[in-house]
This record gives sequence, structure tokens and C-alpha cells, in this order.
Amino acid sequence: MRTVNISDLKAQLSAHIQLARDGEEVLICDRNKPVARIVPCRMNNHSEQEQRLVARGVLTPPLKRRRSAVSLPEPPGDISDDVMEQVWREERQGR
Repeated sequence: MRTVNISDLKAQLSAHIQLARDGEEVLICDRNKPVARIVPCRMNNHSEQEQRLVARGVLTPPLKRRRSAVSLPEPPGDISDDVMEQVWREERQGR
């Protein structure tokens, strides 16, 4: 894990983002006190539709993977991104 102070992060943000792309975590410090982390985003096991929804901020991927013993059936049909976004929005408003 790489450690960087905020001032250095601001000066070299692209380089630190590249480190995360390459799989390394970056610990961000404010006056040498840890405040945040930049972690790699692993989306290889998600469908293209899920990746688009995550990129738009509509869907948040789970922090932990589900046990492999649990398998859910694929829903029938092809649901558009707009419909899925509406479903997520309605579900979040109901909380």
C-alpha cells in the first residue's frame, strides 16, 4: 500500500490513480493522519449492464462476494438500463 499526503495527491493525482488501476491501494493522509483510501475497482465479474449502472452511480457493487453455493436464476428477458435505473430509484425512495 502506498501512502500519500493530500498535497502530493493533488499534485500527482493521475499517477496515483494509475497505481490503483494497477491493483495497488493508496492511503491518503492529512498531515500524516490517515483519512481515506483509493482502492482498485474490480468489475471483471460483473455484466456490462452492471458496470454501466455502477459508472452512472445508480448501482453500488457489494463489498463481499456471495458464497458460490448460492446461485440465483437469471431473470427472463432483457431489461434496459433506464428501466433498471427507475427500479433502483423507486427502491431507494422506499427506504
